[in-house]
Amino acid sequence: MEQPTSSTTPPESQQIAPAQSLSGELALVAAETQAFELAQRQAKMLAASSLVPKDFQGNVANCGIAINVAKRTRLDPLMVCQNLAIIHGRPSWSATALIGMVNSCGRYTPLRFVFDDEDNPTSCYAVATDKESGQELKGEKITLEMARKEGWSTKNGSKWLTMPGQMLRYRAASFWSRAYASDLSLGFYTQDEVRDFAEPPRNVTPKNPFVAPEPPPEPDPQPIEAEVVVEPPPQDAPKKRKTMNAAFDELIEAADAP
Repeated sequence: MEQPTSSTTPPESQQIAPAQSLSGELALVAAETQAFELAQRQAKMLAASSLVPKDFQGNVANCGIAINVAKRTRLDPLMVCQNLAIIHGRPSWSATALIGMVNSCGRYTPLRFVFDDEDNPTSCYAVATDKESGQELKGEKITLEMARKEGWSTKNGSKWLTMPGQMLRYRAASFWSRAYASDLSLGFYTQDEVRDFAEPPRNVTPKNPFVAPEPPPEPDPQPIEAEVVVEPPPQDAPKKRKTMNAAFDELIEAADAP
């Protein structure tokens, strides 16, 4: 007697064969499908964790992108989630994570920051040495005057006014990494740069042409003051006496007549 086939088992034609048993393009498609399913399971695990920031909690798509960034940069996915923020719709690194990626990659000596004045700095640039060639790589000089002209220090809550030395370090490191090691950060800006460079999103939804515009409010009507002229009765007008009887009224009028 034949055993009934379980309803949960898909037909053989619908099952995905292991990538090892296929060849050519079919093997590539099967391998990509298995990798995508694995990344999706990892993204679901990260989205359910309370250790990731709010931009990734419960958001499987953002966690999947973070895993993709982790593979491209060869970093831990949790580390990427904790140091990659979404600001104005743009992914951006924290400045400390960017400095750590440069220092730990092994291609350069650790970044050094050169100030014009250690006690009261007004400018700073980052410098490191390429270990393979021995060439010293000097970054762009960042000054407080530049921050003022670019409008970085005039924004509400700007840290350039309260901690200029630290902001000079962060900005010098980000400029250096984009000039010499953009592959480490994938060209992403730092969180401070996105806040300084990018404008907040604006509402660009077009207006419905079939909706008539609201008329402007009418001004309040001004009250019209009418001048009431009361003419006094003439002084020589005779006073008429009235009674309830018409006949007596006629006699009284006759008596009053001159």
